[in-house]
Amino acid sequence: MIDSDFIKFSQLCTLNVSRETFKELEEYGSSIIKRNKKINLISSNTEKSINTRHILDCAQTIDLIEESNINVCTDIGSGAGLPGIVLAILMKHKKPLFKVVFYEKSFHKSNFLKEMTKKFRLNTEVHKKNIFEEKNLSTDIIISRAFKPLPIILDLAKENFNKFESIIIFLGKTGKETLSEALTKWQFEYKEKKSITNEDSFLIKITNLKKRMDRKIISVINQKGGVGKTTTVINLAAGLSMQGKKILVIDLDPQGNATTGLGLSNTDSSDRTIYSVLNGTKKISDVVKKTKFENLDLISSNVDLSGLEVETAGDSRRAFILKDELGSILNDSGASYSYILIDCPPSLSLLTIMALVASGSLVVPLQTEFFALEGLTQLMKTIERIKNNLNPELSIRGILLTMYDRRNKLSGEVEREARNYFKEIVYQTVVPRNVRLSEAPSHGVPVLIYDKTCQGSKSYFSFTDEFLNQDKLVESAA
Repeated sequence: MIDSDFIKFSQLCTLNVSRETFKELEEYGSSIIKRNKKINLISSNTEKSINTRHILDCAQTIDLIEESNINVCTDIGSGAGLPGIVLAILMKHKKPLFKVVFYEKSFHKSNFLKEMTKKFRLNTEVHKKNIFEEKNLSTDIIISRAFKPLPIILDLAKENFNKFESIIIFLGKTGKETLSEALTKWQFEYKEKKSITNEDSFLIKITNLKKRMDRKIISVINQKGGVGKTTTVINLAAGLSMQGKKILVIDLDPQGNATTGLGLSNTDSSDRTIYSVLNGTKKISDVVKKTKFENLDLISSNVDLSGLEVETAGDSRRAFILKDELGSILNDSGASYSYILIDCPPSLSLLTIMALVASGSLVVPLQTEFFALEGLTQLMKTIERIKNNLNPELSIRGILLTMYDRRNKLSGEVEREARNYFKEIVYQTVVPRNVRLSEAPSHGVPVLIYDKTCQGSKSYFSFTDEFLNQDKLVESAA
C-alpha cells in the first residue's frame, strides 16, 4: 500500500490506525496473494486491487462495529478471513478482548485462518465446521461478505444462533431489491452505509430481527379446560374475518370442539385433518377446509390426534413439526392469511408444545374463578421453559378475562389480582357468563353470528377491536 492509501484508510476508520496496524494489513494481503495460487482464496482477477477491493472494503465495517458494545464477532463462511481477519487486526490494539470467531468448512482455508491468527497474534477462534450444521450458537454480531444471499443469512441467524444482537451484510448492485424482498418475510431495523470502494455497493447493519410470519401465528392456550379457550378462538376468528381479515383456524384439540363450533364435522377421515399433517402423510396446504363464513378457513381435528405423542416418540424434532409446516404454507402463500389462530388442547402435552414452538405470541383466557391465577402461574413457567429452549421469540400477547360474573364477588377479586400482577398485559375487555355464548356452538356458528346483540357478542366484538389495535400500535411504533 502507498501513503495515499494509508491516509484514505485512516480517514475511513473511527480507529486511529497506526502504521504498524497498516503494515500488518498489508502483510495479510500479501499472504492471501501468495497462498491464492494453491487454495483459491480470492478471484485471481482481484489480486492487483486487493488493497481496495478486499482489505479496504472489509475495513468499512469498523464504524458499524464500533458504534455498539461488541465483544464477539462471528464471521460466517469465512474463506480467506475477509472481513474477520481485517477486523481482528484493526481491533487488537484498540480493544484487546475483542474476539472474532470463524466458521470455515474447508480444511485448507481454515488452516490459513489459523496461520494468520498466529502470525498477527490475533484473538480468534477458528472452527473447521459447516455453519449450517451448528446449533445454539451465541455471538454479539454476525458478519458476512460474499457468502450467501441475504434471505439465507437471515434464516441461518434465526435457526442456528440462539443469541445475537445484530448482523452486518455486504450488498451489491441488486442489494435494494434483495433488501425489499427480505422485508416482506422479516421484520427488522437497519442502518445503511454506502461503500467507499464500490459505488454500486453498500453495507447494512440489521438489528431486532423477527420473522414476520411469527406475528401471524397466535395460540390460544390454557392448560385448564372449560375456561372459554375454544369460544375465544371461534369468536376472535369470526370477528377478524368480519373486518376483512383472512383467518386460518387450526384445531389442535383431539376433542375437535373448534371444528364443530365452526360448523364442520369432527368425525371426518383423518387424512384430511391436522393429524395427517403432524404424522407426515399430508402437507398442511392439502387439509385446509373452507367454512361457511367468508374469509375463515379451518384445519379440523378428530380423536385420532390423541395418539400422536406415542406415534412420534422416535422423532427428535417432533416439537418442530407444526412450525415447519406452517412455515411452508406462509412462504407459499404468505399474503393469504392475516392471522393463524391455534386452538390448543386443555393440557400441557406434546400438542401444546408444538403450538408454543410454532407461535409468535399467545392469548391466554383466564377464568375469573378460584384457582385460576394458580393455574396461570404454572402455565407461565411452561412458557418460560419453551422460550429458553425452543422458541426465544415467544411472547404473551394478552390475557383475556372470561366467564365474568358481576354478581360474584370472587370475579372482581380475580380481576383486580390479575391486573395488579400482570398490568397492561390483561385486556380491557372482559367476557361475561352468557347463555347465548353457550348455545352458539351447538348450532355450529360463532356467537357473533348466532346473536349479535347479546352481551357475549358485544364483548367479543370489543375484544376483536382491542386485538387489532395491538398491531396498529406496533406498526405505528415501527
